[in-house]
Order: sequence, then structure tokens, then C-alpha cells
Amino acid sequence: MEIIEAKFDLYTLNICNIWDPVEDKNFWEATIEIPDILSLFGFHLFIQKIVSFDNDHLFDFYAGRNDKNRKVIFSEDSGTPYEGGKYEDTLLKDIYPLNGLKLYYLFDYGDNWIFEIRKSRKKTKPNQDNTYPRVVSDNGVKLIQYKNYDF
Repeated sequence: MEIIEAKFDLYTLNICNIWDPVEDKNFWEATIEIPDILSLFGFHLFIQKIVSFDNDHLFDFYAGRNDKNRKVIFSEDSGTPYEGGKYEDTLLKDIYPLNGLKLYYLFDYGDNWIFEIRKSRKKTKPNQDNTYPRVVSDNGVKLIQYKNYDF
């Protein structure tokens, strides 16, 4: 049996929440390495994993100069928790370069968790000792999706 290695480049992305709807003051950011062949739906699932959220709401990706300015919409329909729709077919390498725009990830239309995603200029080659996507570093306050209320 012949083993075929996947060929891909890595993007280094910085992800940060730009507003915490639960506490309105907690901010978190991470630097990740992610294959350019990952779909936006796969990227959604990875973000859910690294922020430890329940994957229980609709989501969208869009690009703009800021989070209110939607210059590029990657799908007319929202992604659902278990089905990404058009996001399953849209690869990261298909959306970059964004030519001066930033990528945004919106999760949960009620709470409006918004994450800004910035890409470094260079692509790198994967290291066979690492598994991708992976978190390179993170800092800030751990995000809490649902605040515990004591009644």
C-alpha cells in the first residue's frame, strides 16, 4: 500500500474575541497554525474546540475593514452546528488574500460572539512532528460561553 502525504501550506492566524457578551471585559487571543486546505466549517469546529464552547448555535464568516462592515460574505446561509453548508466547501486558501480586509467569525446570533482573525503574511511548511491545526500560543481571560446564575 502506498502512503500519500497531504500537501498543504500553513497559515499562521491570530484570533481574538473583540467583545465578550457575558462579562463585557474579558478578552482572549490565540496564535494558531492551520492548514490552508481546511474548510471554513473545519475552522469553525477548531475554534469551538479551542475556546471550549458548546457547538450549539448558528455561525458565519465574513470579511470587512471592521466587524460592522461586511464587504465579503462567504455564504448567504448561516452554518449550523453540525452542518456547514457552503462553509464545508470553502477552503481557507480560497479566501486569502483578503486585500486589506480582516476575516471575522460570528458565533451565536443571540450573544454575538465575534472573533477577528488576522493572517500573517508568510506561509510556512508543516513540521511532520506536529499535528495541525494547532494552538501556538494563547493569552487573556478564558472565555465563558454561558454565565452560571445562582437563583
